[in-house]
Amino acid sequence: MVNLPTIRFGREGLRLFALGIGTTWFGRHWPPDNPSYKLPTDEEIEVYLDRIFTTVKHQDAFLMIDTAASYGYSEEKIGSYFKNRQELFKKAFIATKWGEEFNIDTGMTPLDHSREHLIQSFKRSLEHLKRIDLLYIHRTSIEVLSDLEVIEELKKIRECNRGSVRYIGVSISNEDILQKAVQKNLLNWPDVLQIPASIFLKRPDLMDTICDRGINIVLNSPVRRGGSGSPEEIYSEILQHKGRFVLLTGTRRHLEDTIGYFCSAK
Repeated sequence: MVNLPTIRFGREGLRLFALGIGTTWFGRHWPPDNPSYKLPTDEEIEVYLDRIFTTVKHQDAFLMIDTAASYGYSEEKIGSYFKNRQELFKKAFIATKWGEEFNIDTGMTPLDHSREHLIQSFKRSLEHLKRIDLLYIHRTSIEVLSDLEVIEELKKIRECNRGSVRYIGVSISNEDILQKAVQKNLLNWPDVLQIPASIFLKRPDLMDTICDRGINIVLNSPVRRGGSGSPEEIYSEILQHKGRFVLLTGTRRHLEDTIGYFCSAK
């Protein structure tokens, strides 16, 4: 029997699996350099999610499902999956992001970090997902972190528990932006920070500062940006620090291998 490691998350000490599910490929061409990509069928997504929920059904923890407004059809696909699986929905921790859009026809990903767009994007995401546990700013910039109107609206969403939102956060993929945000003390309000695994490994100094502030860490792109070694070697290096983060896997073909890496990590 497989037992995935778990962590304590957030102010409430919610128990989450240390492995979370990234879903970019559910709804748009991903990775971008994959010429053979095809949109998954509903059946493929159902089999994929059924597999991970079956693996963890005997454990008492929540499974993070990570999506975004800019992941194409992903939010819709996730909402459709859970529509007739309410028991599994109760075991899911739904995280989504706003601020970046995706045009299916052109492949363009425009940014809009205005308060008006936050309200519009949040409403649309909630229609698709029916519940949101964690709401991030996507492709966060210093400018939006300095926009008090946007930050106050996010806090209001959390405080009023709109759409069941309990946590708010920022997703930052640029190391320089992260460093400036820490230096300028612009991260004194989020509950969660999502970053590439490569930054986590490269900047333990920043990670210590962020953790000291009580911010939870979610890691993405462990293999795509994690290093030059094999997937097993990359996961092994990251998981030496287990207990400090949720690590999202964006794999479409190697879910079994990824589960194995987690279970074999010492």
